[in-house]
Amino acid sequence: MRPVTPLLTSTRNPLVRRIRALADRDAREAEGRLVVEGVRLLEEALEAGVPIDVLVYDPAAATSRAAAVLARARQQGARLVPAAPHVVAACSQVETPQGLVAVVRRPTADEQAVLGAPGLLLMVADGVQDPGNLGAIVRAADAAGATAVLASDGVDPFHPKVVRASMGSLFHLPVITAPASQAVQRLARHRVRVLVADPRGAVEYTRADYTPPVALVVGSEARGPAPEWHRAAESTVRIPLYGRAESLNVALAAGLLLYEARRAGGKREEGRRKKEEGRGSDGTG
Repeated sequence: MRPVTPLLTSTRNPLVRRIRALADRDAREAEGRLVVEGVRLLEEALEAGVPIDVLVYDPAAATSRAAAVLARARQQGARLVPAAPHVVAACSQVETPQGLVAVVRRPTADEQAVLGAPGLLLMVADGVQDPGNLGAIVRAADAAGATAVLASDGVDPFHPKVVRASMGSLFHLPVITAPASQAVQRLARHRVRVLVADPRGAVEYTRADYTPPVALVVGSEARGPAPEWHRAAESTVRIPLYGRAESLNVALAAGLLLYEARRAGGKREEGRRKKEEGRGSDGTG
């Protein structure tokens, strides 16, 4: 796509400094903005209706998909800024920039609406410090049809690496944050059942009760969930290890719990349907 404004050539430009500053969590929270890079993630952001403030792009690197992203962003009111490759690289936080770097509005979620949702299936990531793991948890929660993700006392869920690891799921699934102590109190007010993943848990994960509203809690591989979560837990759930591995990756553990909860929900629905059919066939419906 041919540039419609002068090519940005200076890495000292205030816009470049602003984008680079958003690598810091405090800046992201103060502005309510985050940086999104690449065609795929920007497609997901646009699809989710996430407002784009400004999009810096390298005209020479604009593929047909990139051109489509630029066109959609312009239609939605984004400011498009063509820039030299070295300027795009200065804005980027990846080793191999894809030619598109945008500042987008940070997604927000109504916590009361989330926690009060019928059939709540909440994935809680407590103390997860690795952005790749947290992003993978968000992606797994989205894939499994969870209601939302709650991140407590760990890496910022809007860290650029989390956004990339979520593969865009962060734009489609509500993500809320709170310290563990506050999160436990809020769940209690909404009468949300808490199941905590623990290698020494009392119940094997395939036999746990996932009846909603329920929160599934996983913690960092180093220390597990905080004591507050254990005190609030209705039950602790273990995932058995059959080989010689000492533990599971936290994102994999989260995925297993989420899909087991989804499977159990399907069985409950099937049982309810059969019960209703039985009542109808014997004249008692």
